[in-house]
Amino acid sequence: MDMLQLNRKFPKKALLYSVVLIIALMTVLMSILQPFKEIEYFAEDFIYQNASAIPSEIKIIAIDELTLDKLGPYSSWDRTLFADLLEILNSDENHRPSVISLDVIFSGSDNSQNDERLVKEAGKYQNVLVASKLELANRVEKQGDTYYNQTYVVSEIGAYDELSDACVSGFTTPIFDEDGYTRKAYGRLVSDGAEYYGFAMRTAQMAGYTGETPAVYEFTYSGKPGEFEAIPMSMVLDGTVPSSYFADSIVLVGAYEEGLMDSYSVPIDHSNNMYGVEIQANEIAALLYNRISHRLPMALTILLSLIFLIGAGFLMSRTGIKKGAIILAISLILHIALCLLVFAATRYIIPVLYIPFALVFLFIVIVLVKHAISQHERAEDMQKMLFSMADSMAEAIEGRTPYNANHTKNVAKRCIEMLDYINELHAQKKTDLHFTEKDRRQLYLAAMLHDIGKMDVPLEVMDKPTRLGDKIKALTDRLSIIKYRLLVDKLEQTKASDYVDSQIADIEQFIASLGSFDSGRPLKEDEIAFIDDFGSREYTAPDNSVIPYLTEDELDDLHIKAGTLSDREREMMKSHVVFTDRILSHVYFGHEFDNVKTMAADHHELLNGSGYPNSKESKDLSPMTRILTIMDIYDSLIADDRPYKKPKTVEVAFKILDEEAQAGKVDASLVQIAKALYLGQ
Repeated sequence: MDMLQLNRKFPKKALLYSVVLIIALMTVLMSILQPFKEIEYFAEDFIYQNASAIPSEIKIIAIDELTLDKLGPYSSWDRTLFADLLEILNSDENHRPSVISLDVIFSGSDNSQNDERLVKEAGKYQNVLVASKLELANRVEKQGDTYYNQTYVVSEIGAYDELSDACVSGFTTPIFDEDGYTRKAYGRLVSDGAEYYGFAMRTAQMAGYTGETPAVYEFTYSGKPGEFEAIPMSMVLDGTVPSSYFADSIVLVGAYEEGLMDSYSVPIDHSNNMYGVEIQANEIAALLYNRISHRLPMALTILLSLIFLIGAGFLMSRTGIKKGAIILAISLILHIALCLLVFAATRYIIPVLYIPFALVFLFIVIVLVKHAISQHERAEDMQKMLFSMADSMAEAIEGRTPYNANHTKNVAKRCIEMLDYINELHAQKKTDLHFTEKDRRQLYLAAMLHDIGKMDVPLEVMDKPTRLGDKIKALTDRLSIIKYRLLVDKLEQTKASDYVDSQIADIEQFIASLGSFDSGRPLKEDEIAFIDDFGSREYTAPDNSVIPYLTEDELDDLHIKAGTLSDREREMMKSHVVFTDRILSHVYFGHEFDNVKTMAADHHELLNGSGYPNSKESKDLSPMTRILTIMDIYDSLIADDRPYKKPKTVEVAFKILDEEAQAGKVDASLVQIAKALYLGQ
């Protein structure tokens, strides 16, 4: 069994730690490539997009349904309505808004008095901002040796020239993430030497914002759709809401009705869209009240992922399932808590999805790997038990007789040597034959069990070292009795003296030659003739009772041509393969050892059908069965513990195997490989 290395230790810890490391690295890769970006966005929205206090100084004057009902369809409006609105809002010098941002596109002009009045009111107090729309595209540009994507302005739709010169403008072009939601805004774009500022950025700057002006910034929303204070424009125009209500406020004027087609999907409320003017209000609040978000640098994201996963994975790999589940739960809670704390303190966004996903996946994989390891160890234990039982059976078989005591183990050893040598030849491309580790174990086990049927063979047959075996004492005792009775008959003169002397001489000659007759060597013709003549004699007593010199069984035994077994005893010995098949049919070998029983039961079958017990032919005998047959014959020939024969030399043994191969009994190619292994030929 040592040849199969069944006692090697399985590297459990190394495997578990490798799993932890691989999953940690996979998570890092996922954080970089973001294959599930839309799901990650949803998770981040749930964690980070939490409404806060709505800034009271940001007010919306809404072009809503009530206003449209009173003033008519928006398409019918002239610009005097907006001029009136600006005049009302700025009517009180001490209580005018700090900024009035018109989220309305005033493109084109007919130079009418209405347009002139709007220009006049917009430029009077330098607190008005008007909107524009940019058509943007990307192009590849080169800076030094580096190529990068650059956003540039294709065209701008903005206020007519007089109005644009009279007040500040900012573009309202939205940014949509891959899932269609608006989480980012433009701050400042430079395209072909021209500068463009975002609508919310310009408004915040006019309201006193002095922070940085990035090209793009990510922000968190202060309010959900409908939560910012929105006052119908009609109620301001008719004086229902006095202008003083907007004193020192940031006033946004924009569409607030679905029919005006200015609403978008927002991350703070996945169920309802938000009007564009509300999004601008949220962007302004984010700039003024430090609700600008930043992505955690990739190096820190990678480091955090590795620390979390390797730490949690290490702990989970060293505990059972229940404790591992507790570690998983604690790790998930710690991750979410860390995300919230870091965001609250620094406004940095830590990816939400990948670490929890990896933790759960890691826990499942660790459980599965531990189960696989447990199953592997159980299978190893079962195999060890099976092989140890085979060793015990081999000991029991060979312990029954002092003869051929190491045959089973020798055959198993030689089978493995042969199989390994064939695999070496295959590696050298000298043979197409190749065996797996499963084949190796099956052949070894079959070799260890091939003679288990000898447990059912009578011991007197198993241990029979000579032709007569244990019958020799009864024979010599009987011949001694006959000899003494003949002497008595001679003294009593009931038998002729010459006859008695002749019989006694033959008896003494027979007894003297009995050791030679009883050995396993082939007998000469004159010896057989003498035995036949001697066996035909009988002693007849005065009372006419008859005592045969040799019994029928003794005569049959002495007629054995080779070896020590009679035909009947030889058949009993042959039956051990039948018993092997019968015994092993009660053993469950499973898939791993599904061919063991067949190989063990077929080790005396020959390729030409002359073997036993089922006269199988070459098509029914696998290469491993053929190896077992050859090694069984080879070990029997060179064995030095057989009392009835001298061991053959290795050279003579292979000469006999060559003859068997030429006769079509054993595989000639395997015999040649065995010769190369043991003779170097």
